[in-house]
Amino acid sequence: MSGALDPRLLARAREVVASITGFRNDAIASEAVDRVVRAELARGRTAPDLLGELLHPVSHLATALVKAILVGETYFFRHPEHFRFISHEAVPAALQRGALALRGWSAGCASGEEAYSLAACLQASLPHGFPVEVLGTDIHEASLEAARRATYGTWSRRESAPRLFPLYSETGEREVTILPPVRRITTFAQANLLAPLPERFGRFDFILCRNVLTYFTPAARDAAISLLSRTLNPGGWLFLGAVEVDRVPAGMVREGPPELQAFRLLTQEELNARAAAASRAATLARPVAAPSRRPVAPLMPAPVREVPVAPPPPPTRQHLNALERIEEGDEVGASSVLEALVRQAPDYLPGLLELALLRERSGAREGAVPLMRALRSRAERLPPDQLVEGPEALPARFYQASADAYLNQGALE
Repeated sequence: MSGALDPRLLARAREVVASITGFRNDAIASEAVDRVVRAELARGRTAPDLLGELLHPVSHLATALVKAILVGETYFFRHPEHFRFISHEAVPAALQRGALALRGWSAGCASGEEAYSLAACLQASLPHGFPVEVLGTDIHEASLEAARRATYGTWSRRESAPRLFPLYSETGEREVTILPPVRRITTFAQANLLAPLPERFGRFDFILCRNVLTYFTPAARDAAISLLSRTLNPGGWLFLGAVEVDRVPAGMVREGPPELQAFRLLTQEELNARAAAASRAATLARPVAAPSRRPVAPLMPAPVREVPVAPPPPPTRQHLNALERIEEGDEVGASSVLEALVRQAPDYLPGLLELALLRERSGAREGAVPLMRALRSRAERLPPDQLVEGPEALPARFYQASADAYLNQGALE
């Protein structure tokens, strides 16, 4: 069926998809929405029929639209650095903390490859018989049905992602099946990252939510991260994609190299220690009142002196000023500060990244791309391990990796 589609119908379809998924408008593929709508019209339905159905987001049409726009790119041990970190660093730390069981969650697991990879990683990294559970959730039930079948083809195995832990066995020329011990500890359930996970699923020590939030609006991304962090056990880890967040989530600390995007939830003891340290620092910083003295009138007028022009504040201080404005919801003011900062210090990498991400969050991708290109160009000139001064000292490779991930993502969309 050809011809122009009713723009009101397409707009409503996109609104429904955005409300369900949290996706930014530019992350909702127009051709996918058009394809679903045309298919429904080809079945003999009318535009008013479809508009009426879309007044109720929970509907067959809404489900079809969400399925069409979801990005299903996943494979075993994607981003192997996360699984290596879990095995070598996070699991030993959890055992040292006295954990009696470990639980993982693959949030946005698509067809299940990530959930099974996490299960295999935990199982191989722990003593035999140590209790392990992994939950995989996705918004699309059909993807979960594929995950429960536990049978995969060559698309799920990539040369770029090594087989780090025992995971599957060959069952045919081009087919593999998940090993029974891995399958037994992995379950799947439908869930939306924008809604609280039902309490029956409990809390987790490891959460993987990678390459999902990059499509979300800023508000949806922040809401999802808040909900994810609420399901972590104290001391648990959250693993995100390369440029899905531009700062450490509240109540967490960065773990491992910055480009790993691994964050650990602080324990209550750590929170108490931080609060006590902040209180001591505030007490020490409180100015001591000077003794009052009667002013002495000058005998003669003081000579007029030229007041020197104060130099601009250092880049880091301006950057912190911008971050404070962002926290207060003043993104316009933050943008002005960052734009002035970039003009004053064009080689200050944290400022370039902060302004680019701020523009991305406000929907001005066309303004973010040149900044990311400049960031990559300047970061490439520095030794990868050279620490770059900023609110948080990070190596140059972090900024290059962030720019590459952002620009490569744009090329794929």
